[in-house]
Amino acid sequence: MKKYRKKISALFSIMLVLFLVGCSKEIVRVKAPTAEEALSLFNKYNVDNNIEEMVKLYSDVYVDAIGYSTNQIIKIMKNNRKDVEINAATIESLEAVDDNTQKANVSITAIVNGEESTESYTYAVLKEGDGWAVSPDGIIGCMNFDVPVSKSKELNLNLVKEIINFTGGIIRVDVVNNSSNDVIFGTNDAKTEVLVETTEGTYKNTLEQSATVNKRSRSSFMSSIDGIKGEIQKVTVTNIYDADKDGNAIDTTKRDIIVYSK
Repeated sequence: MKKYRKKISALFSIMLVLFLVGCSKEIVRVKAPTAEEALSLFNKYNVDNNIEEMVKLYSDVYVDAIGYSTNQIIKIMKNNRKDVEINAATIESLEAVDDNTQKANVSITAIVNGEESTESYTYAVLKEGDGWAVSPDGIIGCMNFDVPVSKSKELNLNLVKEIINFTGGIIRVDVVNNSSNDVIFGTNDAKTEVLVETTEGTYKNTLEQSATVNKRSRSSFMSSIDGIKGEIQKVTVTNIYDADKDGNAIDTTKRDIIVYSK
């Protein structure tokens, strides 16, 4: 079931390679009077496959963290739910973290490609203004970073967001490849690592799969940083290569890139 998590109620594992456009009017998001009511409604809409009503209940923090308009979010969700049937979504627990934050565990039973399975998901339910809204993935905070203008004829990597959840954080790095070469992140022998230095220490995440960004294209990626604490001072992405004409990494081009330095 884990490989299907992205299809059920959240976007984070699939959102960053999609660049959708649209000018339709944004939906009006709503708040529920209590945390339990917000979560109960969200579960109902999830089972009913009512994506529009689900998205209306997303928290401001969650929408900011995703970085897309609500209409774009709806399009992504609908596309990823075509082969999914949600049979049940049940609140297992809901407990207060503070006056404005509650942590929920939700059990979801779904059929994906004919296979039924049940798994537990962690949500945050946040008080925003005069009501409560839902943050799938346990997202409780989002910090946006200023992004400089991309340089021509170069590979540009920039830290865009730090997203805070119950277990640590997630950073988003935008990739703008204005160079004349395809670029490879990591190989089997030298995987790309994301090194995050904060006021509290240094944290590392390894990207297990290699990825190619074509020349003159845009992309981005997420990196989970478990247990991260403190203010980010520096972010470095390691083991980046130019690709040869056959798509293989050129060893002599291996480099590390600082994507943020305070």
